[in-house]
Amino acid sequence: MRLAIREMLSEASGPLYLSISNLLRTEIAAGKIPPGSKLPTIDQYAADFGVARVTVRQALGVLAEEGLVVSIQGRGTFAAAPQARKTLLLKSNWQELLAIIEGNKPRLLRFQNNVRDLPANAEDGRPAGAYRYMQRVHSCDGEPYCVIEIFLHQKVYEAAADEFDRQMVIPLLHTIEGLRLKRIQQTFQVGMADLATASFIRVKPNAPVGIVRRVVTDREGRIVYLGCGHYRGDYVAFQTAIDLPDTAGGRKRSAKRAKR
Repeated sequence: MRLAIREMLSEASGPLYLSISNLLRTEIAAGKIPPGSKLPTIDQYAADFGVARVTVRQALGVLAEEGLVVSIQGRGTFAAAPQARKTLLLKSNWQELLAIIEGNKPRLLRFQNNVRDLPANAEDGRPAGAYRYMQRVHSCDGEPYCVIEIFLHQKVYEAAADEFDRQMVIPLLHTIEGLRLKRIQQTFQVGMADLATASFIRVKPNAPVGIVRRVVTDREGRIVYLGCGHYRGDYVAFQTAIDLPDTAGGRKRSAKRAKR
């Protein structure tokens, strides 16, 4: 295990202390380091990771700034109690999606009208004539959690321009008269925050982020909305349920055949 961690760190790009802080942050989020538990000493981590003590100290400093660990003089470093935070659960139900983003606030960073070209990977429908492009930061309870790029059908935007600029876009879509929506498709990837993203959502560069891409199409198959957001790694979660087929009957029949 120790050798695997050292190999991973040796292949990581960027400063070593950030890679170590990402590793420990993941262990805290996964419950491998429970709240209130004492972390190994700096000397122990330095030996495990094969790095200098100052590198470990820098990594723990990053986690302390994020409120994930607390150092108590004379006692050591402890995992902090988790802070209550709203979580974005990626589900396929439209009403649940609306409920999750209700009350969130956008801040417009950049915009451009009549954009003709969608991102190259927009294969989930056919493009409309033109789009309103917006780059925004979304916040919940005053805390920024996402920086997102949005392409909104220009004619749909013009039907409620002020509202789309000041409010969350997706809940407004089904209020536009004559707009018949058919499908919303979501994809989720794990990435790392670049410098700009990190500054917008108040995380460290290279911190884990969830990259969520949403495409909303109408009944004619046109892309009405395309958004690609970079979410704080401690905010977004993927959740799904899969119904399993009832195979009990098949097993019983097989058992009966085996007895014959």
